[in-house]
Amino acid sequence: MGTIWVREFTGGLDTRRLPETSPGGVLVEASNGHINRGGEFEQRAAFVPEFSLPAGTVGLAYDRGGLVVFGSGETPAGLPEGVRYQRLQIPSGSPVVRIHSFDLYAGKLYVSAEVADGGMIHFYDGDFIRDWFDGRARASFDVVEANGGATIQVLVNGVAISQAVAWAGTATATASAIAASINALESDPEYTATVEGTKVNIRASEGGPGPNGRPVTFTTSGDFTVSPDSGLSIEGGVSPANTYQPGPFVKTIGSKMYSVSGPNTHFSGVQQPTKWTTDVAGAGFVDMSSESSGSEELTALAKYQSFVAIFAERVIQIWYVDPDPQLNKQAQVLNNTGTASPRSVTQFGDNDLFYLDESGLRSLRARDASNSAATTDIGIPVDDLVTDAIRELTEAERRRIVGLIEPRDGRFWLIIKDRIFVFSFFPGSEVSAWSTYSPGFTIDEAMTFNRRTYLRSGDTIYVYGGLGVEAVHDDTVAVARLPYLDADTPVVMKALTGVDVAATGAWGIGISFRPQTPAIFDRIAIVRETSFGSGRIWAQGRSTHFGLELRSEGVGPHRLGSVVLHYDSSE
Repeated sequence: MGTIWVREFTGGLDTRRLPETSPGGVLVEASNGHINRGGEFEQRAAFVPEFSLPAGTVGLAYDRGGLVVFGSGETPAGLPEGVRYQRLQIPSGSPVVRIHSFDLYAGKLYVSAEVADGGMIHFYDGDFIRDWFDGRARASFDVVEANGGATIQVLVNGVAISQAVAWAGTATATASAIAASINALESDPEYTATVEGTKVNIRASEGGPGPNGRPVTFTTSGDFTVSPDSGLSIEGGVSPANTYQPGPFVKTIGSKMYSVSGPNTHFSGVQQPTKWTTDVAGAGFVDMSSESSGSEELTALAKYQSFVAIFAERVIQIWYVDPDPQLNKQAQVLNNTGTASPRSVTQFGDNDLFYLDESGLRSLRARDASNSAATTDIGIPVDDLVTDAIRELTEAERRRIVGLIEPRDGRFWLIIKDRIFVFSFFPGSEVSAWSTYSPGFTIDEAMTFNRRTYLRSGDTIYVYGGLGVEAVHDDTVAVARLPYLDADTPVVMKALTGVDVAATGAWGIGISFRPQTPAIFDRIAIVRETSFGSGRIWAQGRSTHFGLELRSEGVGPHRLGSVVLHYDSSE
């Protein structure tokens, strides 16, 4: 007689090894649950739809008055109680279509927003900030229709700015594909694109009037129709005096607002968040590309200990900053790491910054007592899953990836469309464990406020666990799949005789005897309480390795504490 006792699951989800070579104490699947402070696997709480928004609003933020959504028109009818509306208007009248980032300064919202024509605008307390002006030339066209197999390629001044894009079944889907192709293709000069329904907005990457007048033409195959199909050109580029090209990421640091814009890190005047020109005390900018190569397009800023970490996609600069710009100085450069997902940058604990690198989730923390920064591979147990998830994303989708700290239990969430990677870290219990949630909808916006996590999908705002004192649970199926266990005798044949579990809530138990078919499990029982002392759960089968999968059933909460497999050894 022998037993295999899996006492706890402190290792969480770990996909680095084959299921038959992974150690006990980890899970090869940990979905819709997480590891608690005791090393047990728990079903997640429910994502409760708490607010239904009227059509036409964008974004999700908060200030000292509560939740805030945005738009360019009058306050829409039907706004639910508990959600306020902030109107963002610019002189051109182009409506706001996306909020790139926001932060609070003196309790009021500072917002970087994108408008329908592809321009970028900064607002403070709802007012347009005139020190920022998007002077990039642009053009727009609508995708109308095409037949199957038809393709289109976009050219500016005879230079291809996209690959040939096939009709994607609908005009809206095809417009998105064209914009994604423009953003992915490097051309000289460079152009970027946004999409609004069937409309594709093209922008010159360089500001000023230089690109004005460049013709936009199309190379098509099959019956592909756009409007206008001729006579279109890039127009509207200007270089107004005493303004700067607005950037997508803003951050409050000390007594100033900071923003990235191309290679520049801008900072406002001291206690003057709307004043950015160099004639204002404390305001100015630093061209980071002249400090380190790879910084030609900055993505994010974050407070790091007594410094500021300035991110590009493949480099991080650490700077000491002071109210007096003359005292600003570079402290360190970290090459071959960075992020293309600015909202993934998240303060974790006192000394760590988490961020999504191309190779997976990484942590920026002090190397030693010198406080010099170093990167660590905190996400390595799930890097394969994370990189698979981001590989097919467009540039716009990568920018919408969000990192946050869930306030109920202090877990880190990395939100990628309709999937959440969850990191449970309780050093006192030696828990450092990943798992995943699948909320059942695509997450457009997410944030924490007033000890709750809010997520926007379309026109619905969900709250993780609901707004009540106790977290709400539903019938979401939590899955804990153990690796194939061999009792440290991987070549010895064993006869399984039974299973015991420590659990609360109903769990279905599945057994597999073939590592070659890891997705196939035979259901042997449903348990509703701990089986220890009540007689083991009967099971029969022979193998060198035993795989076990447990799936929660019915409305939670559910908890899985430990598992024991009973076997007889036999040659």
